[in-house]
Amino acid sequence: MLFFPLNPMEIRRNTTMQSPKRVVSALLSVIVLSAGYLDYWAYSQEFYRQPKIWMDVVSGTGSAPNQYRIGVIHTAYFLARHLHLGMRHSLALLDVISGMIAVFALFLVLQRSAVYRRPGVVAQWFGAASFVVLVQFYLAWLLWYQRPETLPSAAVLSLALLLLGGKSPGAEQRGAIGMVGTVVGLLLLVVVQGYIRSDVGFALHLGILLACMTRVGHGFALPRGVQAGTSLVAMLLVLGIQYDLMKRVYPQANYGHTQVFQLFFNLKSLPGYIPFFLFMVPLGWTTVMLARRRYLAGSAEIGMFIAAVIFLGMWATVGRIKEVRIFLPFALALVPLTVELAMQRFLPAIEMSETRAGVDAMSNHLPYS
Repeated sequence: MLFFPLNPMEIRRNTTMQSPKRVVSALLSVIVLSAGYLDYWAYSQEFYRQPKIWMDVVSGTGSAPNQYRIGVIHTAYFLARHLHLGMRHSLALLDVISGMIAVFALFLVLQRSAVYRRPGVVAQWFGAASFVVLVQFYLAWLLWYQRPETLPSAAVLSLALLLLGGKSPGAEQRGAIGMVGTVVGLLLLVVVQGYIRSDVGFALHLGILLACMTRVGHGFALPRGVQAGTSLVAMLLVLGIQYDLMKRVYPQANYGHTQVFQLFFNLKSLPGYIPFFLFMVPLGWTTVMLARRRYLAGSAEIGMFIAAVIFLGMWATVGRIKEVRIFLPFALALVPLTVELAMQRFLPAIEMSETRAGVDAMSNHLPYS
């Protein structure tokens, strides 16, 4: 007769229970590869309808703002020429690589968090399952008004989040070398982001800079002053890249008949509310939980949340809210924060007591209160 323990505490005490890391890694790989497969066929349909699509960006004759987002298109064109691939193949390949980088970097952010590390294995399984569900939810919107820069932007944001809160065990021994490496890494990432979507890079570091002006600023991987200075330099870099692309490299690019200011259009476009509100459900829940100011949250995650709110305002003002994939990079980057809040909200208090008792020893996480 088989016996299955029903008491969660008995399961928690079972030291032979496997960590969710391997299972989650396999699931994330399958999810990204599945998204990449569908992504490829969506690209193929576009190329069959418009064989020269995106080639105007390569030749420098595209319209703004697409002409300023040359990073992914030029890289895909380079790969297509040198690997003898079609543009649809190289674009899909870049999306798969970017998707893998994004989801595994974000899962590492979650694994390093105090909320995830302190409880038992059962709590970690809950957090890991929530992470997988959210990733799959967001990637399902990838093909809605598909664009090549979506997943590369998500990959850059995810790596930046990893560096911003990267106080892994033993990090304090790296000293000045680790600090310099973090600064250089953040600046390199913002330069890359400047050629993919400069508005994403600007919003990110404006959010981090604002976070540095509060007590949250003490929890970044870098000292608050150094992080604030790095984010200020990053903002200047991304503005410089955008200005150079607009005024020197592609001065002929213009918006044509497309209006830059879209806020009133968004307010009047009722059909656009449907995808917007469906897509924003996790962010809305995250906002409500943070507003209660009684849950633990990492400084890097809070900085990313502030940046996401800034980008949300930019998107609603100069973008179409029905094109929710515009916000997808920030939505993915907020998944670790949402999962950490869910673990604290839905797990029994006894599951999280060790986290709340021991969190003060982990300097990259602060009570959001």
